[in-house]
Amino acid sequence: MHRSLLSLVLGLALGARALDASDKPNVLFIVVDDLNTALGCYGHPVVKSPNIDRLAARGVRFDRAYSQYPLCNPSRVSFLSGRRPETTGVYILTTTPRTAVPDAVMLPQFFRERGYYSAGAGKVFHNEKMSDEPSWDLYEDGPTDDPEERAAIVARHGSGDGGGDGRPAAHVLTTDGALTRDGRNVRAILRQMQEKTAAGKPFFLAAGFHKPHLPWTAPQKFFDLYPTTGLAPKTEPALRGVPPIALQTELSGFAQPDSRDAAIRGYYACISFTDDHVGMLLDQLDRLDLWKNTLVVLVGDNGFHLGDHGGLWAKLSAFDAATRVPLIIAGAGVPAGKVVGTPVELLDIYPTLVELAKAPAPAGLEGKSLVALMNGTAATPARPATSMVFHYDVARRIDVLGRTVISDAWRYTEWEGGKAGRELYLRADDADEYHNRSGEAAFAGAESAGAAFLKNSPTPKPGPANRPRALLPAGKRP
Repeated sequence: MHRSLLSLVLGLALGARALDASDKPNVLFIVVDDLNTALGCYGHPVVKSPNIDRLAARGVRFDRAYSQYPLCNPSRVSFLSGRRPETTGVYILTTTPRTAVPDAVMLPQFFRERGYYSAGAGKVFHNEKMSDEPSWDLYEDGPTDDPEERAAIVARHGSGDGGGDGRPAAHVLTTDGALTRDGRNVRAILRQMQEKTAAGKPFFLAAGFHKPHLPWTAPQKFFDLYPTTGLAPKTEPALRGVPPIALQTELSGFAQPDSRDAAIRGYYACISFTDDHVGMLLDQLDRLDLWKNTLVVLVGDNGFHLGDHGGLWAKLSAFDAATRVPLIIAGAGVPAGKVVGTPVELLDIYPTLVELAKAPAPAGLEGKSLVALMNGTAATPARPATSMVFHYDVARRIDVLGRTVISDAWRYTEWEGGKAGRELYLRADDADEYHNRSGEAAFAGAESAGAAFLKNSPTPKPGPANRPRALLPAGKRP
């Protein structure tokens, strides 16, 4: 072949490869443990979250995003596999993803198989032992190197015997937090971002932040953002008609914290500590000029009660407090400063990223792409969001399935198919869900619609059910 012709052919081939690479947007996937919607961009009047707020300002904030199971591992297996808990059968903390869904293409694996460099640091899957080897080129989430954080973790969990003090508690760090798990992990992601950008390699990087999961440990400066009193609501609505089985969370059976104000202050301080880490990631995107070809997702895996509903703490209820989470998508091709009020599911993240990456979807995804909603071109009515959870009936010593469906106007929940209770909450006048309107003739249409939806939903796959740690015998506590 003539040299000039050969040069032309090689040039066209290299240009095609460059075009292919530019067609592969980077993905920065930020997962925050136990983060509810106590954020400035969600209208919270007290919490300081300037970095998450600026991410929301340059992307789409989903006001009503819902976890499909309000517990760490079941939720993460669901949105990382793209399959519902009813399909995976994962309802506890110790079922590994590959055991549950051996044939699934996990979200990081999907991008890795398309030629991306895939790396994670922190709590992405439930923990390091339960991570997914085919998903990663590199993954790390070692123990803390901060002695004060380590002491707080031991105080909460005991010495491996399932003991410890499970009450919500805050611990002020005298360190700067750089050697905590989150401090180390965010710096690992920053290094990966720098290296892969320099190498011209498209990346999928997942930053999994442990805070604001208990124990609430953060440096002093983040506690200083909040007053020591006045954080707990002075009055809350009375519970009306709520079935007893609904009033359970992960921490049921443990004593209330010594001070609700102090506990809430610890939770808020940890949100601001995490927000500071998010700011480090956003600053790196700015420095490396990556916004034009990078998609950023920030999501909480489940919500968190803060002493509401008569003293509920943590997750594992079917209320908005435990199931509703922040979800923000920003970056390449995503509208800026937009809010979507339609109920959506965390299950929808996977197909959304697939569509934004202009890639064919793998088989088995059960969510729905949010691209049309983000662009304002959705032509069909949105389907409601759903969640499920098991509660433990101590008197009968049985697990009770709760299933809930959330529409624009209401939430309807059934316990044990309705035999242990039904709930109907109206968003317009009871957004925090204290007054159960189930059985009222005026709202029979909404209740019938919710019941019909659940009746036509898939039956959950059999599997071991979660139970609150304090309600189990000491030798059987996880």
